[in-house]
Amino acid sequence: MDQDFLVSVLDVHKDNLQFIWPSLVCSIQNSSFISLDCELSGLGSRKLINSQAVDDRFINICEVAKTRSIISLGLSCFKLSDTENESSKNLNFSVQTFNLMALCSEDYVVEPSALQFLVTHGFDFHKQYSQGIPYYRGNDRAGKGKAKKATWDLRDLFAVVISAKVPLVLHNGLVDLVFLYQNLYADLPTKLSSFLADLEVMFPNGIFDTKFVAEFSVRTNASFLEYIFRSQ
Repeated sequence: MDQDFLVSVLDVHKDNLQFIWPSLVCSIQNSSFISLDCELSGLGSRKLINSQAVDDRFINICEVAKTRSIISLGLSCFKLSDTENESSKNLNFSVQTFNLMALCSEDYVVEPSALQFLVTHGFDFHKQYSQGIPYYRGNDRAGKGKAKKATWDLRDLFAVVISAKVPLVLHNGLVDLVFLYQNLYADLPTKLSSFLADLEVMFPNGIFDTKFVAEFSVRTNASFLEYIFRSQ
């Protein structure tokens, strides 16, 4: 990969969301597939969320998602570009990437180690708390929708993603999916089978995990995201 390759990212926050919203929706609805990535206020015990038994892992991640929050949401919209060279083995995509700053309106747990990691990678907590897009967790609130909304929020954005019915791509995605469900969709079900059934309805064209692909299909030497990105 060209080391000078740059990805243009549009920062979205509460002060510009309403202006960017039409472009954001258009990008999602016209995508060939969408990639999502969450930055979180903490992950709890790594031993618990990486439990060997998948049912236990789901339960443990749910407990974390109910007490922690999404602090930013990365969204990339990939669209397959038209090409005249039908014999080419390469697929060309255009991509639009948005970084949405999020601020949960309810109390949530903050883990110092998680915040320290984000700070070392350039995360701006001043911007998050001053310009983060507010949202609430769990089920829709009573009375919502009785009056026409004057503004959009992250729950509306996730609803647009679901309604687009395009494939979803994540990396090590179970944690992100659980957090997205609890924070931007509804209270989590108690059983993994119910959660998976809901995901099948929400994303009928498939959910693809690049970490799984790297480990079990491509068999790369490592499967963390930066390694995969740089090695292509």
